[in-house]
Amino acid sequence: MRYQLCLGTILTIFIGFTTNCSAQKKSADVVTFPKIQTYGKITEISKLSEARAAHTATRLKDGKILIAGGMERNDVFFDDADIFDPKTNGFAKARSKMSVKRVSHTATLLPDGKVLIVGGWASNLPEMSAEIYDPQTETFSTVGNTNRRRSGHTATLLRNGRVLITGGFDGRENLSEAEIFNPQNNSFTLIGKMKSARAVHAATELADGRILLTGGAFVRGQILSSAEIFNPKDNSFSFTKAMNSVRYKHDSVRLSDNRVLIFGGSDNRDWNGQYKSAEIFDPKTNEFAQSSDMNFARFKIEGAAVLLKDGKVFIGGGGEGAEVFDPKTNSFTKTEGKFSEPLYYATVTLLDDERALIVGGYGRGTREIGPVSTNRAWIFQL
Repeated sequence: MRYQLCLGTILTIFIGFTTNCSAQKKSADVVTFPKIQTYGKITEISKLSEARAAHTATRLKDGKILIAGGMERNDVFFDDADIFDPKTNGFAKARSKMSVKRVSHTATLLPDGKVLIVGGWASNLPEMSAEIYDPQTETFSTVGNTNRRRSGHTATLLRNGRVLITGGFDGRENLSEAEIFNPQNNSFTLIGKMKSARAVHAATELADGRILLTGGAFVRGQILSSAEIFNPKDNSFSFTKAMNSVRYKHDSVRLSDNRVLIFGGSDNRDWNGQYKSAEIFDPKTNEFAQSSDMNFARFKIEGAAVLLKDGKVFIGGGGEGAEVFDPKTNSFTKTEGKFSEPLYYATVTLLDDERALIVGGYGRGTREIGPVSTNRAWIFQL
């Protein structure tokens, strides 16, 4: 159910007259405004060591969060990392740095508790390099290169412990090639092509272990509504039915009932085409159904939403406030509190105690200096 505050207020004043015509005012009725319904609240906490956007945030097995790389502004990239401790709500610098500076890379938690970091921009071209973070030693070590340079790609852990890497931009074109990382020998192997080239798309694991890939940019200015599914049993890709809207720079989350919520993003107008809209994919029918709209238009939101224990979805990036989606009512409800800026390319990470950590992102910026990131962080809690 969606709650809205009435824009108009009706004040009714009753005036009585005595028999001798002397006017006697009765007190006006007390007017009460309906309380705006919210779900949970966001509270600002301590700050990061650097102002970051387009970084990654990965929950480690001990419950701490690895926050790696990102950018302060154009051409100011980072190779360092922060570690967030949920027991203290504080940040500390990791003991070592990545091998290169990275922006718009991916970070995937492996079954052994280490984190695979792939690609991203380091300078003039996206990287082929990859490295692994070991939380036991708090160190990064390089592993073999990917087969293609990639930024704006996806990296998804498969049930067999390997990692599927799809699409992205190599500095010249958007890619259809996919590859698999094998942690047993730290190797990257090309496995074929998606049905379409995609960059800045979204990837979500389905309940049966297949991977749903939605939207993205095919070429510059041409945004996709198409979706496809990767089957790890035979490393194949197959089209499913298309979304209701073209989308890129959006996000997706698998719901408790195994459907997938896809929301936000933009069309080919980019900044001027941001969406409030959302839709839901049903793997039983392979169809997308339109959902109700969000309270905020959001894009540049990959990794900005998490599934909560009660089955609701918390969304905390790409807009000036946070909100929660309830699949039972098909509605979005604002949280209490607001950010001072939209937080593009922020991250949201679920903590072990069911709170969520919102980190970094950038606002609208200025024409002169472009976007500038923030070092601020928030906690969402019920």
